[in-house]
Amino acid sequence: MNSFRKYIGIAVFVLLCCSMAGQTDPYVAMKDVAGFKTKLNQKNTSITSMTCDFVQEKSLSFMAQKVISKGNMKYKKPDMMKLEYTTPFVYIMSLYKGKVLIKDNGKVSKYDSKTNKLFKYVNDLMIKAVQGNVLDSKEFSIAFKENSKFFLMEMTPIDVTMKQYVTKVNVYVNKTDYGVMKVEMTEKSGDYTLITFVNRVYNVALKDEEFLVQ
Repeated sequence: MNSFRKYIGIAVFVLLCCSMAGQTDPYVAMKDVAGFKTKLNQKNTSITSMTCDFVQEKSLSFMAQKVISKGNMKYKKPDMMKLEYTTPFVYIMSLYKGKVLIKDNGKVSKYDSKTNKLFKYVNDLMIKAVQGNVLDSKEFSIAFKENSKFFLMEMTPIDVTMKQYVTKVNVYVNKTDYGVMKVEMTEKSGDYTLITFVNRVYNVALKDEEFLVQ
């Protein structure tokens, strides 16, 4: 169950990349939503693969301090993605040719995303996010906003299953290059997670075997 819950959380995180806003630079309604969608899709269509590092910040109601984790991510079209946590714990989750591979506490678990409704839903959502197709997702209602530095997509789940875990996902896109920088997820309990992607490298040569978990 712990691995399953982590998978749900990670899946929502990988929806793409964002940045927190300050009170001195408030968000307002986006002026050109159609233009934003076009440019973001163009950006993501040009990406065939990506590697990056990430920093995850999690705020829990029962803890005074935030929990900070670090790791790296790989993505390759059409449907392979691997997240590897390296600090302060080791945890790996990979989407590999229709399978969900998870390594937790040294144990590897395998799931078939095609036969599990929730796994399939989350699997599809993750891939759509990286490919830039999440803009037309029927599982979320999206409010489009912007400030001087970022475009903001406030995503509220419509799907009944996802509502059990998540109340909102904020996706922030850099205005300078339309790169997705961070994602903030608020859970039903009120706890939230912020994941920031750094050192992004696009269109690198990745072998399918790199997405296996052993």
